[in-house]
Parts: sequence; structure tokens; C-alpha cells
Amino acid sequence: MEHNIILVKPDSSNQERFVEAISADLLEGGYEIVAIKYKQLSSEEFEGNFICKNRQHLAYMISGSIAAILYRGHSAVGFGRNYKFHFRKQHSTDKLKNILHSTEPGNEFAVQFELFFPNLNITEHHQFADQGVYFSSLNEIQSGELSRLASFNLIAANNEEANSRQFRETCSLRNCRYVGYRERTHTNTELLRYRRKADLSAKDMPEVRVLLLHDLQEYSQHIRHMKETHKIHGVVCYKPKLTLLETEMLRTAILENNLFCVGGSFGEQSPGSIRASQELADMFDAHFEHS
Repeated sequence: MEHNIILVKPDSSNQERFVEAISADLLEGGYEIVAIKYKQLSSEEFEGNFICKNRQHLAYMISGSIAAILYRGHSAVGFGRNYKFHFRKQHSTDKLKNILHSTEPGNEFAVQFELFFPNLNITEHHQFADQGVYFSSLNEIQSGELSRLASFNLIAANNEEANSRQFRETCSLRNCRYVGYRERTHTNTELLRYRRKADLSAKDMPEVRVLLLHDLQEYSQHIRHMKETHKIHGVVCYKPKLTLLETEMLRTAILENNLFCVGGSFGEQSPGSIRASQELADMFDAHFEHS
């Protein structure tokens, strides 16, 4: 079951009323409210866990308490994003004081969950779906824990590793959705070729091609180039080493090119450290269905 966080920004006169209204809408939509936490942030906490646009933005966000609503249900991320725009249209007074924020999957959910709910165990309130588990990075303990993930995609270092007995045993786990291998295309870029498990060794079978950038210099040009030359479908946007600002920059460029975002650990942390939302998984599935 997917979890997400809606943040109600500082508003001394209306915040409690907004929290009550949002909570009622969530319950009416079939979502369960897990916890609500009020917290006034210091400037260091805000700048370390959010994208700070300017000094006015900082001053507004630390001017009072922020209400964090942790909820869960089917496609919680997609609901939160759509609800945010609907609520802002009804209640926002200006571009800065836009009242509501819905946490994006991946890096943002991880840092803001820890900020507002440090006493909750994220493993119980996190959709542990990982679209980028590197087989070569797994140790024995991590291999044994793969079965606890909601789902994962297993990636080999190359075609030879993808055909090894150990790789095939790991991808036979019930919750392994897709498999693939890495192909270096440039000094700072890799192409991840995903296939259905049954099609791993077959020729000319449908695949989803995803770009992984190791350096964000000229990232927009790389994305456009790879879309033209390699017909990529998506780009890795959520992974542990990216900052929130880098993630947002990438996400904007990805959407501008009509591609989809991919999220996972990609050998940088243990599997499940970065969440791939149901929304991302559905987009991934759709490309295979239409291949």
C-alpha cells in the first residue's frame, strides 16, 4: 500500500481548518490517515530538506508550524499531486503562499519523512519498490532481504551476467518485475535495457530503455540526444546521491521531453532505499503493454 505526505504550510488563521478539510477529503477518497505532526522548522531544517527558492520563501516557511499529514492508500502519490493543484486553485492567495505541498516520491519522501516522523519506522510506512537493484552490488544480507520489497527490477552489469545462474535464481523471486542489463553509451551515461523476465535471452523482444546519468553537466542535451538516437522511454530521476534540487531539475527536463521518471537504489545504497511510486510503476508497465 502506497504512502505519501501532504504538508500544510504556515497559516496562523486557517491552518487547522485546512487540516480538517484535507483529512476529511482523504477519508472520503478511501485513504487512511496514519499520523499528523505539527512542526516549526529552523532555517537549517528547511534548507536541508526542501528546495529553497529565495529568502522570501525561507522566511514564509519558517514563520509558523507546518502540518504534515501521512496517509496511505492506492496511488497515494498521484492523488496528492492532483489534490495539491485543486486545493491551491481554491484557496491560495499568491504564488508564494500556496498553502499545500504534496511530497514527490524518491529522495523527497525519504528526507521529509525523517524530518516530520523521526519516531516512525520508515520500513513500515514506505512503499519499498525499487526499479534499479544492481545485482553486482548485492551482498548476502541484501540478497536475502529482496523478498520484503513490494517489487524490484534486477539489473545485470552486462549481458553475460544477466545469463548467469545466480542472476536467474535471484530474478525468479515472485516480486521481481523486470530484468535488464547496463550498456555504457558515453563517459557519463548508461543505457539500462529492461525486459520481461521471460524475454531476457530472446532476440527482438520488447524492452524499455532508460537513461542513467552519472554527471548532470549538460543533462538536458544528453536527454534530448538519447531520445533521438536510442529512443529512450525514461530517465533515472530518483536515486540516493541526487539532491532535491538536482532531482527537480531532472524531473522537469524529463517531463518536457515526454519521458517518464524512474526511481531506485542503483547500487548507491541498499535495495529499497529510494521509493518508486505506483504511478511510476504504472508508466513502466504501460510501455511494455504498448510495445
